[in-house]
Amino acid sequence: MIDSVKTILEKLDYKIDAEDTRLIEFFNENGYCIVPKSDLVANNLEEYRRVVDSLLQKESWRGGWEGKEERMKYKGDYQPGANRLGNLFNKHELFIKLITEKNILKIAYGIFGDDMQIDALDMREPKKNKGGQAFHLDWVARKENDKIQNMLVFPVLDDANKSNGVIRFVPKSHKKTGYVEDHIADKLSHPEETSFELKKACIVFMHGNLWHSGTTNTTGNRRRFLYLDIRRRNIPQLLNQRIYLDENTQKKLTDLEKFLLCVGDNHPVFEPRSYEPPYVANKTLMERRISKLFKKIKK
Repeated sequence: MIDSVKTILEKLDYKIDAEDTRLIEFFNENGYCIVPKSDLVANNLEEYRRVVDSLLQKESWRGGWEGKEERMKYKGDYQPGANRLGNLFNKHELFIKLITEKNILKIAYGIFGDDMQIDALDMREPKKNKGGQAFHLDWVARKENDKIQNMLVFPVLDDANKSNGVIRFVPKSHKKTGYVEDHIADKLSHPEETSFELKKACIVFMHGNLWHSGTTNTTGNRRRFLYLDIRRRNIPQLLNQRIYLDENTQKKLTDLEKFLLCVGDNHPVFEPRSYEPPYVANKTLMERRISKLFKKIKK
C-alpha cells in the first residue's frame, strides 16, 4: 500500500544524497535551486519537443484554457504573447513519467516531506518580442512564520538566456511578507535580480512566493518550459486531476502515480475544477476580484 512519499522513494530506490541536501538547503535559503541535468528529460528531449509542438499546432488558441473554460472566448489566447498548453498529464504518457522523476521527487520530499501532491503540468513559451513581465508571486502573499505551500518546477526543453526570455528571480524574496508592491514601487526591475543561462534538460525549482518574472524573447528563438505545480495535500489542485484525467488515463496510472496526483482511493477529493489562490500575484488582481464579487452581491 502506498501511503506516503517516503514509501514511494523507497520503492523507487531514490536516496537523498549530499548533493540533494545541498540543493534543498540552497532552495530554503534563496527560494530556488537548479538541477543541471535530468536524465529523463535529456534522454527524451526530442520526443518532449515533438509532442509539445504537435499539441501547439493541434490546440492553437485553445491551448492552456483547461480549468478556466468559463473565461474562454473564441480565438482568445489564454496568455497573449506566449504559447500555452495545459492538462499535459492527460495528453501523452511521456508527461506522466515526470511524476516520478527522481530529482523532482527527492527535492520536493526534502522541502515538503510527505505533505505534498503533484497537481498540474503546463507549458509556456514566450513569442518573439513578447513574454516580458513585472515581478510577481505565484502564490498567496505570505505572513510571518508561514511554511511553504506551493512550489513550481520547470523542466527546461530549450537553452534559455537573456535573448529568448529566461526567468529572473530576486533571491531570498520568498521570505518577505505581503506582495511585491508592498516593498518596491517599480516592479519592472530590482537591483538584486538575477537570471541564469539555463541548459536544455535542466530542472529549475522555485518557491511560489519568490519574486520572479518572465523576460522578453527578443530573438524569437524557441524557449519551451514545462511547469509542474506542487502543493500541500490539503490544498485544492491547480487543475483537478480527478476531473481532467480521463478514465483511460487514470486506469493506466500506477499506485505511486495515483498517490502523487491524489486520484486514488482514500485520497483528498477536491471540488473546484481549478484552484488559484483568491489573492494570487498582486494587490491589483485582488482588488479586481473583490470588486467583481461586490458587483455580484449588489445584483
